[in-house]
Formats: sequence, structure tokens, C-alpha cells
Amino acid sequence: MKLYIAVLDEFPDYMVPTLVAHTMLRAHLLFTAYEDPEYKGWINNSFKKCVLRVNSKEFEKIKQIPRACLGYENNTLDAKISCAIPLPCKQEDLPNVLKYAKLWKPKE
Repeated sequence: MKLYIAVLDEFPDYMVPTLVAHTMLRAHLLFTAYEDPEYKGWINNSFKKCVLRVNSKEFEKIKQIPRACLGYENNTLDAKISCAIPLPCKQEDLPNVLKYAKLWKPKE
């Protein structure tokens, strides 16, 4: 099981660590509050995660995944939602948009 953190590609690289940290904390609080069994299983048995850089079309699909936690930064991109963290899921249940997205790396 793996947790995917999707970052909108237009979000500036220098702020990605802050965006991801804030959104992950929010996701943790949300998923823990709902006592979600998938999240509990992930946090206790896997804790694997990856950060993705996605375009706006991919991001819109990821935002639609049920119970995805969404995040933004107040002073960046006019506070536009720029990070999405869906519940962790098994590889066989992984939506194609996450399966084929590219890993995040700084723009060159």
C-alpha cells in the first residue's frame, strides 16, 4: 500500500515542501478522525509514499477521488488548491491517473 501526494505542476518548486507538509498534516488529521481502516493499515504496516507532479487535467481527476484531502498555500497561486492526497490504497485498486503520473522533481 502506498500514499500518493499529487502536486499541481504550476505550483512553484520552492514552496512545494511547505505545501506537501501542510497538506499531509491535514490529511493525517482527517483520515485519523474518520478512523479509516486503509489509512490505519498504511500508517502501521507500510508508510510508503510518493510525491507526483501532475498537470491540471490529471489534478482535476485526482481531486475527484473520494475522500481526497486537498491543500493550498494562502500566498501562492492565489490560494488555488494545488495538492491532493487520496487515501492510500492497494496497487490493484490504484486509479490510472495515479498509476501513470510522473514522480515530482524540480523543474530544470
